Amino acid sequence: MRKVVLAFDGTHYSNGAYELVKKIDESEKILLIGVFLPGLRFIPPNYILGGEGIYVPSQVEIDEGKVDELIERFEDDCTRNSIEFRVHKDLSPYSIQKLEKESRFADLMVIGSQPFYENLQGDLADEFFRDILHDSECPVIVAPEEFNYPDHVILAYDGSRSSVFAIKMFAYLFPDLSKGNNTLVYATQKHHNALPDEDYIKELAARHYPDLTLQELELHKLDYFHTWLEDIPNPILVTGAFGRSGFSEIFKRSFCTSEIYKNSYPVFIAHNK
Repeated sequence: MRKVVLAFDGTHYSNGAYELVKKIDESEKILLIGVFLPGLRFIPPNYILGGEGIYVPSQVEIDEGKVDELIERFEDDCTRNSIEFRVHKDLSPYSIQKLEKESRFADLMVIGSQPFYENLQGDLADEFFRDILHDSECPVIVAPEEFNYPDHVILAYDGSRSSVFAIKMFAYLFPDLSKGNNTLVYATQKHHNALPDEDYIKELAARHYPDLTLQELELHKLDYFHTWLEDIPNPILVTGAFGRSGFSEIFKRSFCTSEIYKNSYPVFIAHNK
């Protein structure tokens, strides 16, 4: 049994994130922790001693009754689907730190991207997401509101330890999906098709992903990476350290938090600190 954290922001309920954890529970029973946090706003760095921005609850009065309604909905959904669950409600400040602690004691955290983006908007949502994904102490799945449960795993590989760690963690958490029709994609310079540490990654990947295709993408074509992924039926993207190093840094414009918000497929992020 795995312990999965499902994080809700403010008074937003992510149907997509819940449907994802419901499907996970169908394949292997889980303990689902519903974490209910306050609405958030971002204070820019120049207002904070030391120059670092922080996230704090919105100054608008929190509608605790609305939060309780969402908790009741979560409890009803879990009971109806026979999912073992717990509720962690915390309307105090320092939500990032709260999520970091929750992730320390979990195997996986699931977040619905759309509710967070609707609440924070634009660059602030990007920064908030980057901090969540960077500080999480367990893998995170970012789920859109509408998608089909994945049956094609796209492994983003650049030779970094974080990309390898993500490939291993996904296989450990989702062995059934790892046995399906999967693709390991890597970026190269034009006319240079070297797969980083080719023998090593092939030895590892073959143990966990027996039906695996290798796909080379040239760096100058990476602007089309998102479009390429959208053409794959029911994908989930597996990537390493998000936004600061690894595959996502190489992909820059093609793979950023704002693109995750638009995606119709989930993204699995894990990094080795």
